[in-house]
Order: sequence, then structure tokens, then C-alpha cells
Amino acid sequence: MESFGTLNWVIVIVYLLANLLLGWFMSRKISTAEDYYIGDRSSPWWAIGISVIATYISALSFLGGPAWAYGDGMAALAIHINYPIVIFIVVVFFLPFFYSSGVASIYDYLERRFGKKSRAIISALFLVTQTITTASILTATAFVITFATGIEPKTAIILMSAIVVGYTLMGGMNAVIWTDVLQGFILFLGAGIIFYILIGEVSPMSGALTMLGENDKLNPLNWSLDFSVAPTVWAGVVAMTLFHITVYGGNQMMVQRTLGAKSMGDAKKSYLLMGFAAFFIYFL
Repeated sequence: MESFGTLNWVIVIVYLLANLLLGWFMSRKISTAEDYYIGDRSSPWWAIGISVIATYISALSFLGGPAWAYGDGMAALAIHINYPIVIFIVVVFFLPFFYSSGVASIYDYLERRFGKKSRAIISALFLVTQTITTASILTATAFVITFATGIEPKTAIILMSAIVVGYTLMGGMNAVIWTDVLQGFILFLGAGIIFYILIGEVSPMSGALTMLGENDKLNPLNWSLDFSVAPTVWAGVVAMTLFHITVYGGNQMMVQRTLGAKSMGDAKKSYLLMGFAAFFIYFL
């Protein structure tokens, strides 16, 4: 833990306190249950867009993405080639449907349309699957924290969970969106710094590119029809299009944020920002 350094500890503590402070500040805007679940519709569209991006990207993206690219090269990018298609479908069909329904969540719509049993069953399935996903994300993050600071993984998981639950309980959806904005800024800044350092460490760049080319790691478009090969253009256009439509069009974590937009236009702009930002991040 001593090797982590006093300055690093100060930065981490200030960052964590800033998240809790945001939660407390947003709690003052809550006066009804609707304010808690979808906010007071004061969040700008760009904040919602950044929140959606930060929600989809996790420690698994930072750890698993490079590992996948190390094995399959730039062909791993093919699974994200579908973003323009996905965002078009979600913005045209899904967002207007849920936003115009005036619901507080997609499960609220299920109850109105099919009854309480439908809402209970589907929301329970979401909670189970999300618990599994969150557990894997927390575990991956905890191992990184242990490597950097020396804190035990179980302790790291408890601390992270307590802080996230704390600011969420205090400030509701507004707190989630604005803490995501803060986290997203740090996320992109950190990724940029890492990329800059890596470019400086790889010298000469021409030699590295030559070696990657010789090992067939630079081709982003794999047109293979072999179903045992995961990162192909067909997987990106067909399979991952269907998957990402469910993520952005029917996932409570994503849709809930857009329900708190000021207008339908802002809800659509937030997704357009998320979709095209993600597309450029992956391919540029």
C-alpha cells in the first residue's frame, strides 16, 4: 500500500468524496418518487449520453478488450461495426415508444400493458442477470485495485459497493447521471494518457506495425464464414446488432437514463452522442 504513494491516495479519496458530494447535492432536488427514478428532467442531453457510455464501458472493457485484441488483432473491432445501425433502430423505434408512454421504467410499462406478474417476473430476471454482471465487474475492478494499492479484493468490493449505493440512494437518477459524467471524464482522460504513453514506449512504431502485419493482426475486417471465429464482419453486423439493440433499446440501465431527458429530442441526441462517440472511439 505504501508504494501507491500519498499523492495517489489523496487523488483517490478526493474523487470518491466528490461522488458522494454529488449524490448529496442531487438529493436536494428530490421531492417525489418520480424525481428519484427519472430525475427532475434537468440533465442536459450530453450528460445523459456520457452517462450511457460510462455505463456500458467497465473494468471488463479495459481488461478484456486489450486481451481480446492481443489474440485476434484489430479484427476484434468488427463486433462494434454495428453501432450506426443499432442507434438508428433504437432512436427511431424504441426511445419514442418508451418516452411517449410516460413510464418511470420499462417495467412500469410491462405492468400497465400485461399486469403485475409480468413486471415482477421480468424485473426479477433483470436483477438476477445484472447481479451476475455486476459481480464480475466488481471482481475485475477489485483485482486492479489490489494490484495498485494492496487492498484486499473483498475489502475493495465492499468499499466500491458502499460508495455507489450511497450516492445512488441519496440522489437517485440525477446523481447516477452526473457521477457517470465525472467518471466518464476520468475514464477518457486516463485512456488518452495510457495511449500516449504506450505510443512513446513502442519504438520504432514502423517496426511494431511491420511485426503486427506479419502476424495478421492489422486487418479489422475478417470476412470468414467460419462460425468458430468470433470477431468477423458477419458477427458484428448480424449477431452483435441484435445484442446491442437489446442493450440500448430494452435494458433498464440504459433506457432509464433517457426517460429523464428534457424532451424526446434530447433523449435521441443523447443516444446519437453515445453511438457515434463509441463508434469513433473504437475505430479511430
